[in-house]
Amino acid sequence: MGSNAQRVNLLEYLRSKSQVDCDSLDIPLFKELGPFVDCTSNQADSYLELLNPQRAALLKKSAALAQELTSHYPGVPFEKLAVEISVSTSEER
Repeated sequence: MGSNAQRVNLLEYLRSKSQVDCDSLDIPLFKELGPFVDCTSNQADSYLELLNPQRAALLKKSAALAQELTSHYPGVPFEKLAVEISVSTSEER
């Protein structure tokens, strides 16, 4: 390669040719590599991310909010509501 060869950032190249989304709940990853067209996650990603000890505060806040909201969602078990709140809160960041 000659000295005038340009380095190509593969992620930027892909963005120029298509739409790039990120299927993860890893907020620092979004910030570092974004922007993305869509940031969603699948259930396995969500589960693994919520197991991360760094998410302890998020889970605690989500459980407190779920406790407050449980009466508004009588058909939804407390645990499910807490996890849904955790995932929704993670994805919004």
